[in-house]
Amino acid sequence: MKNLLLFLFISATFSLTAQGLNHDSWDSAETTDEFGDKTGEVISMYFSKGKFSNSATTGEDMIFKFVDYGKDEKGDGTAQIDFYEYNNTPARLGLDTSLGSLKCKLPDGTVETFQLYALKGGGLGLWGKYYDKFFELVNNGKWEKVKFVVNESDFSEYGGSKYLGHFHTKNADIVK
Repeated sequence: MKNLLLFLFISATFSLTAQGLNHDSWDSAETTDEFGDKTGEVISMYFSKGKFSNSATTGEDMIFKFVDYGKDEKGDGTAQIDFYEYNNTPARLGLDTSLGSLKCKLPDGTVETFQLYALKGGGLGLWGKYYDKFFELVNNGKWEKVKFVVNESDFSEYGGSKYLGHFHTKNADIVK
C-alpha cells in the first residue's frame, strides 16, 4: 500500500501541456519530493499521439503518457499510463480501481494482452507480476513500434471509450 501511495503521489507531481512534449522518445527525469527537493530516483517517460472515441465522438486526438517508475529495493516495479483526451483532458476508465487489459500489436503482427489496473483517481497502473510481464516487452532493447488498444469496457460496465496509439520499446542503451 505504501508503494501505491508513493506511486500516486509521484504521478500527481507531473503536469502535462500539449506544447513542448518530446513525442516518440524515452526521456528520464529525477523525481522530487513534496518540498521540491530531488529524491535521487530516476523515472523514464514516453509520450506519443493517438486517437480516442466514445459515444459522443470518433477519432479525436489524444496524448498517451507512459511513466516507468522502475523497480524498488525489493525488485517490485511500478508504472502508470495516462490518456489525455483532446490532448489535455485526463481520461478516467473506471469508478473504482479495477483490473482490465491493454492489447498490443507487435511489429510481426502478433497480438499480446497485458493486465493492468484502471485507477480510481485516473490512469492505468502496472505493478507486481503485471509490471514484470509488460516490461519484458518494453525493455526488449529493439526500439520497435508497438500499437495498442484499450477499451474502457474491459475495466467497467459503464462507458465505451476506446484509446488507440503506439509506443516504442526501449533501445538497448536505455534499458534499465
